[in-house]
Amino acid sequence: MHYGWRAKIGLVCPNTGLTYEYHKYAPEGVAYAIASILFEKVTPDGLAALGDRVVEGARMVAGAEPDLIVFPCTTGSLIKGIGYDLELIDRIEQATGIKAMTTTTAVISALNAVEAKRIVVATPYPSDVNEIEKIFLEDSGFEVLQIEGLGYNNPRSMGKVTIDQMYHMAKKIDCKEADCIFISCTGIGIIGGIPMMEQDFRKPIITSNQATIWKLLQTLSIQDDLGLGQLFSQ
Repeated sequence: MHYGWRAKIGLVCPNTGLTYEYHKYAPEGVAYAIASILFEKVTPDGLAALGDRVVEGARMVAGAEPDLIVFPCTTGSLIKGIGYDLELIDRIEQATGIKAMTTTTAVISALNAVEAKRIVVATPYPSDVNEIEKIFLEDSGFEVLQIEGLGYNNPRSMGKVTIDQMYHMAKKIDCKEADCIFISCTGIGIIGGIPMMEQDFRKPIITSNQATIWKLLQTLSIQDDLGLGQLFSQ
């Protein structure tokens, strides 16, 4: 059977990024085509450099004729502030003629879908990147009660982050005033722990990959409930 008969998505990924979760949770008939772009360091300059490479990656993945092109990198699509994700989407669409989205765009949509207003944020990032993300989220209309990271600036460290690390960080920063816990970074593989965390913390959990998968399926009118938390019941 022809792969991607239901939908085909092009992912333009940082070269150290993980695509495992996208393949694992792909609904029947949904397939991903991947293009990698160089990612050298988790710093403001290193993340901004991704934006200069994303169009080249989009042109490569466009050869697979996807229905949608996605840039699955949270801070890489917000590092230059409010509106930067939309700028990247426009660049991709202008270069390829194919509809596009970014993880940041998906995260904002997901937080609004679960009616989050006041949030806490757990990340693997260093403090300077966390501060930029905090400002972006606040400029997008959310009150960030606390943001904390592991301090990693090597992109290859992201794939080594474990679910127990992020669980305990989320537990540390959670508070009764928070409507939602956002766990940022598409490079960490913790999506399978969302139902457990929602049960323990009694509030919605949004992660970067979960939000991206939810939004891209929604964009393509695919309504499968993947069992990945309250977001998929919205």
